[in-house]
Amino acid sequence: MISIPQAVSLKEIEAAYPTLSSGQTLRLPMSLKFGGGVGVTGSLIQLSAEWSRSVEVPTLRLYGKETAAVAEAVAKEPHSMAAAYFASAIESASGEAITTRDALGDVVARIAAMQSGRFRETMHGRGAFLGSFSRAKNEFLIPLYSRPELGAVRSRDEFITLTSRIIEACAPGAERHMDDATRVTLGTLIYELFRNTDEHATTDEEGRPYSKNLRAVMAKFISYDAKTAATHLGEDDPRLSFFLLHNIANRRTSKKGAEERWQNSQFAFLELTVLDTGPGLARRWFSRRQRGGDKIETMSIAQEVSLVQECFELHATTKSTAGSGAGLSYVLQTLQRLNAYLRLRTGRVCLVQDFSSPKNEASFSAQHWLKEQPELPMTAGACYSIVVPLSKVLL
Repeated sequence: MISIPQAVSLKEIEAAYPTLSSGQTLRLPMSLKFGGGVGVTGSLIQLSAEWSRSVEVPTLRLYGKETAAVAEAVAKEPHSMAAAYFASAIESASGEAITTRDALGDVVARIAAMQSGRFRETMHGRGAFLGSFSRAKNEFLIPLYSRPELGAVRSRDEFITLTSRIIEACAPGAERHMDDATRVTLGTLIYELFRNTDEHATTDEEGRPYSKNLRAVMAKFISYDAKTAATHLGEDDPRLSFFLLHNIANRRTSKKGAEERWQNSQFAFLELTVLDTGPGLARRWFSRRQRGGDKIETMSIAQEVSLVQECFELHATTKSTAGSGAGLSYVLQTLQRLNAYLRLRTGRVCLVQDFSSPKNEASFSAQHWLKEQPELPMTAGACYSIVVPLSKVLL
């Protein structure tokens, strides 16, 4: 059995991949410590998808002992909702079988909240989650799609409004103080990323529909105390730690009286996640080049990174429809405007980039998350975890 601890780290998630093919049962906690670090929720969803495609009868075991407790656990966090969706069987902590209908009982309310725009009720904690579960009755969520069909993603302007409402659910103070330019930038970022997932995430590299698949948008409000932040960040992602600490150290100074100055002890960030469990960027881009029977696994990691980079270049796209292109290249521009941090897990790579460094133009110059381990296990889809600093006046 593969067991995921409550305080799971990104490195521990990666270490679980080699055991997937022999781990029929996956055990998940009801909640994550501190809500999970940056990228943890998305990484767990990718792990669940890859696990479900690696074993014959993927069985999810949760810590609840009774059916009601299991249903509560499933609906509490996005990673548990996704795992229950990908699983073929669900068990209580004691190993007692629970029907999918009973296990997903509390998820119905979450989906209803997604459909009706009550975003504060879509997940536990200060966050919002919109998940399009393929082949489900409510796959095409009203906030994301204008019609219940692929390709009917709502317009850029509608996504700008949607993103503002999602942020308002997570951090109402931040949204109230946000200027229109920031709203447009954030909304456009989510629009471009989700639109890019709409087509390439629903079929594998050979065009065959997945039996189970997920496309999702998530936002989480996270804050750190300036005095203790360093002790909580850890070494899971040194570049992210530097990014966070740099922003905390340079938080805005305010006047108090004629000469006295002070800094808020708290600094807030917004974590935006757009993910899918399709073939991933490089695999999709590679398949469109029609290189005979070659598979991406035969390529070097440097070549795979090069393919990912091509996806971000001007007019490159992993989509096959007319009029596509320039979406991911525009994402780079918005990330730079937001002084954001990007973590991208796709295929066999995890790439990170700090866009807060002054540059003349936006470019994709991401580095491997783990320098000592550039090649990671193959994972499902692509997960963009984006951290945006919020100034003191937005709290």
